[in-house]
Amino acid sequence: MYLNIYEHGQAYGGPEEGGWWYTCGQVVESTEVQSLTKAQNTVKMLNERFKSIKSDYKMGYGEHDGVDDSGVADDSFIMRGGLWGRSEMRARIEDTPGKDFPSERPYYD
Repeated sequence: MYLNIYEHGQAYGGPEEGGWWYTCGQVVESTEVQSLTKAQNTVKMLNERFKSIKSDYKMGYGEHDGVDDSGVADDSFIMRGGLWGRSEMRARIEDTPGKDFPSERPYYD
């Protein structure tokens, strides 16, 4: 059993249907735990603490994402993937060590 901490956010999926987004997460920390009760208490405490933390605003792959060659903002130049907006931290108890998700970028059907 593992106590996994993730940073959750939204990534740009692509321009189809006016643009779509998907949830992604990166592992911040993964710790093997022995006591379920202690881990549950820790998760509860961490998630309460995370509610008060405000992340920096992320812009995809950086300030160049979403701008044309002359530096003018243009949604036609948003790159797929990359974290946009404010992210959130979350702690979870899972059977396996944490891993980034999704394992493959989704595609629009």
